[in-house]
Formats: sequence, C-alpha cells, structure tokens
Amino acid sequence: MAQATTEGAGRRKPALTDLSVGGFALLADMPGARSFTPGQVRRWVLQRGARDFDAMTDLGKGLRTALSEHWSVRGGTLLRRHESIDGTVGLVTRLHDGEIIESVVIPEAERRTLCLSSQVGCAVGCVFCASGIGGMVRNLSAGEIVEQVLTARDESGDEPITNFVFMGSGEPTHNLSAVVSAIETMNSPDGLGIGARRITVSTVGHPASVRRLAQVPIPFNLALSVHAPTDAAREQLMPGLGRSDLGETLKAARDRFDASGRRITVEAVVLDGVNDRDEDGHAFADLLTGLPVMVNLIPWNPVDDLDLRAPRAERVEALRSILQQSGVEVTVRRPRGQDVGVACGQLRRRALDPSDEEEEQRR
Repeated sequence: MAQATTEGAGRRKPALTDLSVGGFALLADMPGARSFTPGQVRRWVLQRGARDFDAMTDLGKGLRTALSEHWSVRGGTLLRRHESIDGTVGLVTRLHDGEIIESVVIPEAERRTLCLSSQVGCAVGCVFCASGIGGMVRNLSAGEIVEQVLTARDESGDEPITNFVFMGSGEPTHNLSAVVSAIETMNSPDGLGIGARRITVSTVGHPASVRRLAQVPIPFNLALSVHAPTDAAREQLMPGLGRSDLGETLKAARDRFDASGRRITVEAVVLDGVNDRDEDGHAFADLLTGLPVMVNLIPWNPVDDLDLRAPRAERVEALRSILQQSGVEVTVRRPRGQDVGVACGQLRRRALDPSDEEEEQRR
C-alpha cells in the first residue's frame, strides 16, 4: 500500500497512481466499498484518466467522500505545455513536493513517442545534457512515472501515443524498482494495456544493470547510451558514469538478445569535434560489427550555457556511411523541438528559473 508521507506539520495523502494494478484491492476495505470497488476505481484512474473522485460517477457519494479523505487521484499537476512548430510537445509537471519534471511527446510519421523521466535530475552528468546540471535530486515513484503517461494521454486528444521510451531525465537503472513497477502497470491489460514492444528502457549500460533488466519478465526493448566507442571517452562524456566497461556491457546485451530475441539499440549523441570524426566512426564499427544492434545517431540539440557544438550534417552522414559499410544498421534521429528547447532537460531547467516564470506570466 502507498503510505502517506509527512511534510512539515501536515500529511500528504498518497496518490492512487502509486498503487500497483493488484494494489487497488486494498480499497475494498473503504467504508461503503463492495467487492467490485477496487476494479471500478482502478479503471477510472488508469483507463479512463479520472483526475478527481467526482468524476467517478458509478461510485456512491459516501464512498467518494471516504476515498477523498484518505487518497488523492494523482500527485502531480501539469504546470506548462510547450509545443514546437514541428509538433513536438514538452510537458512540465510540478510534483507534490514542488519538484519539477518534464516529459516530451515526439511525433514522427505514424508514431507518437513519449519520452519519460525516471528521476528529478540525474547523477550521470552527461556533459551535453541539462538534466544532470545540479545533480540528482530524488527518484520518482512508480506513480509519478505512470502519471507522465496519463498526462500525455490527456494532452494528446485524438492522437494516441504509440511508443514509450525511458529517455528523459534520470538513469532508469538507478531507480529500477520504481521503473519496473511503472512498466508493469503500463503493460498490464488491467492497467494501461501498453504492449511490451512499444516500451523502451534507455540506460548507460553498466553490465550488472543490463543483467538485472534481463531478469524482468516483460520483454520491453533495451537501448544503450554509448555515445563514444571507447571506455576512456565515455568516462569523459559521462563523468558520473563511474568505470565504463563496454566489452562487458555488450556481452550482457548479447546475452539479453539471446534470451529475448529483441535487438539492442545503441545510442550516440553526436557532437562536433568530439565523436563525429572518421576515426570515431571506424571505432564504433569495430566495436559493434557482428552484434545484434541498431545504432541510433542523435545530432546534439544545443543546450544554453554548454560549450559544445552541434555536428555538421555531412559529418553525421559520414558516420552513418562508415557504419553501414561495416554492416551495422544505423538510423539518424532528426533534431526535434529546438524552437522551444524541449531536449535534454531544458524545460525543467527553465521552469526552475524565476525570470523564465515571470516571462511566461507576462505572455
């Protein structure tokens, strides 16, 4: 059961979104509840997207009152919505304790992908990403992750979200219990009913963490944030990573492929003069040739105050060509949402800036 937490002199009511699918059973003990009450409430919260108890019209008034005295439906509140000219939508949520997270809906042809955060901030501290500026504040609960899906669904109207990636703020394996719990709710037919093939977990890929992910029985997709073809270069790009061991990481990924049959995605954020040279391409090819992987090259989206440059298009194309000629399948992700700064934790950073909030209020 989700427990209320003490905050100052008061107590916060726990959110129903933090309950597992089976956890709703405890609501059968509420005054006025019947045996089918847990299923009714679960469907209202997870499938119909109710935001308050008044919307649960097939529950008796007394039961709704009792529920509202002990529970909230959701813990977070949508703070801002930013929409890019390319259709990308950034959603900024204020959590119950005032912390800020962001999630992003990315349209691409027939797909609409939701990029989910797993932590407030990030301990990995990738030098090209705003998410880790200020370090890691705290983990998200399973409900705070599920609520990102519910909020995005609310904001998407008639355009359904088709894919879900844990690629927002935070390292998912640093908060693995909550991430797995959220995935279970997302995947369950009695939860959000999202197929495992539509869910991807992106991780920096410590070998032990990859093996732990492999033990989860839900066959979601795995993406490895590699970014550089050597351990030394990775440790420079991701100072909070600790010791990199690409050989063991890729071995663990290969073992997962052998067990699940799911090909692994290898991600590389491409930076001008850092990892976009021909020698980098050949090193990537030497590292990955013969493995069941697909490489996703991601041209860097500029972040304010970071002394880096986005790669030239011809350098990204050169990397693609080198990898393809080595037999490695590769795609290039088109930069999205640059006009409203929705990449790499920038929306959260802006939301924490008082001058930005004042500017929003003047508009």
